[in-house]
Amino acid sequence: MERKARVAGRFYEQEPDSLLAELEHLWPKPLPPVVPCIGAMVPHAGYMYSGKVAAQVYARLPQADVYVLLGPNHTGHGAPVAVATAGHWETPLGAVPIYLPLAQALLKHCPLAQWDDQAHRDEHSLEVQLPFLQKSGHEFSIVCVAISTWDMGVLTKVGQALAQAISSMREKVCILASSDMNHFENLEITQRLDHMALERMEALDPQGLINVVTQEDISMCGAGPMAALLVAAMELGAVQCKCVAYATSAEASGDTDRVVGYAGMLVR
Repeated sequence: MERKARVAGRFYEQEPDSLLAELEHLWPKPLPPVVPCIGAMVPHAGYMYSGKVAAQVYARLPQADVYVLLGPNHTGHGAPVAVATAGHWETPLGAVPIYLPLAQALLKHCPLAQWDDQAHRDEHSLEVQLPFLQKSGHEFSIVCVAISTWDMGVLTKVGQALAQAISSMREKVCILASSDMNHFENLEITQRLDHMALERMEALDPQGLINVVTQEDISMCGAGPMAALLVAAMELGAVQCKCVAYATSAEASGDTDRVVGYAGMLVR
C-alpha cells in the first residue's frame, strides 16, 4: 500500500517547512526527560486542538526502530482488525515504510486480524501521528492496525498476539494507541467522563476501561485500541500507566458547550 497523506492541510500544515515550524511550536519547553516505556496513548485531532498534548507524549518517548500504531476506524470500512499491507505511508516530511516482518508475525499469532487497506485509506487517526515521529529525523518503520471493535475477547487476543509478535523481534518496538477522549458534551461533563476512563487506564485495567466507556456512554473513539495496548503492555511487563498531559478543545476554541477531551498516557 502506497498511502498518500489524506489530511495534510486540514489536520496539520501541508508544506514541509510550515509543518516543522508547527511541530516546533507545539513541542514542550523546556524538554521533559525521556521515559523508557512500552507504549503510549496519543490524541489525533487537528494539531491546533490536541497537538500540545500529543507533543508532551512524543517529547518523552525514546526512539524505537518500529512503532505499532493502533487506531480506531472512523469510516466503518474494512475488517474489524485491519492490518495495513506492505508499502509506505507518506506525509509532507517523507515516506515511512511498513515493517512487514512484525505485521506478518501479528497476523500469524492473531487469526482475527486481516490484511486490509480499505480501513486505512481515509482514516486520519494514525496518519496524524507520523509527523510527530518524523520530527526527530531518525529512521523508523511502522505497523498500522485499525480496530473497530470494543469486544474485550477480541481485544485481548489482539493484545496477546501483539506481545508475542514483539517478543519475537530483535528490533526495539513501541506501541502507540491513537484516541481522543469524550466528544461534544459540555466542559464539566467531558472532564468528569474523561477522568473516569483515565482512572481505569492508570489502573492498567483494560476490561474496566471498556466497561466504563460502555456503561457511562463515553465516546472515547480509541477505547478498543487502548485496551489492546494495555493487554499487550502487561504481557510485556508493564507496571504503570501514567497520564502526562490532559486538555480539551475548549482551550483552543473557547467553546465550553461542545468539547472534546485529549489525554496523553505513557505505559511502562
